[in-house]
Amino acid sequence: MASTGETITAEAAPQKVRTRIEYRRFNVFHRWMHFLVFVSFTVLVFTGMPLKYKDTEWARWFMDLFGGVTAAGVYHRIAAIVTVFYWTAEFAFMVVMLLHSRGKLLRSPGSLMPGKKDLQDMIGMFAWFFGKGPKPQFDRYTYWEKFDYMSMMAGTVIIGMTGFMMWFPLWFTKVLPGVFLNIALVIHSNEALLAMGVIFIFVHFFSAHARPESFPLDKVIFTGSLPVEHYRAERPLEFARRVREGTLDEVLVEKRITWKTYAADVLWWIITAFAGFCAILMTAFIIWSVFD
Repeated sequence: MASTGETITAEAAPQKVRTRIEYRRFNVFHRWMHFLVFVSFTVLVFTGMPLKYKDTEWARWFMDLFGGVTAAGVYHRIAAIVTVFYWTAEFAFMVVMLLHSRGKLLRSPGSLMPGKKDLQDMIGMFAWFFGKGPKPQFDRYTYWEKFDYMSMMAGTVIIGMTGFMMWFPLWFTKVLPGVFLNIALVIHSNEALLAMGVIFIFVHFFSAHARPESFPLDKVIFTGSLPVEHYRAERPLEFARRVREGTLDEVLVEKRITWKTYAADVLWWIITAFAGFCAILMTAFIIWSVFD
């Protein structure tokens, strides 16, 4: 018990905050662009594929879920506008970066442009699958990531142009014969099916989440960074190059681990699990339609 007049002061004990060093791989721009790709592509698939398989029961169910064919068409067009926006923004970003580097970006080891090493890595990866050689070491981007990116950029042009031809048929038939609309429909439909297969089945979902290094979830495109030890193991060539050039500190960040970190992890788990479920569902419906 303190005597009268005695002043009692108490300093709050400093709370120990857990931190870890992470490697910043994606900036805010690319993370938002990926989010727009994720949302718009999902909407496009689930409002477009039912039209391709309109004679099936599941397609009619999906149309009803979206409020009918007219409402689904509105959602499809909104997602198409979002697609044009992110493609244009991404292309403009690449042009600016290319001009800023005076063309050196195309020749740098961290470039997204395919090169001789990507072919060597792909051959080496298949050899590693069958125990015929060591696993290839990767730089900033792997051959499957470059394929993902380049196919998205090229495929969006094809799907976008044919989609706009069908959206504004009167304008396009002023300069083109009407038969080109039929051709556009065939190309648009089949290219969309191919894109869905690449994203949902053959490349993206598998390479992003099913690889042993990232299974069952690779959330770096959402968070922007990942533990530096993890990245050093995944991208040893880029890590070694930055150490050699003295630029490693430019991409290292100290991340505070709080309840928000765990809440965000749960959110990414839910989003990815939902996307995976939707991908499996749509793939199953299409396979059912083909063999029905």
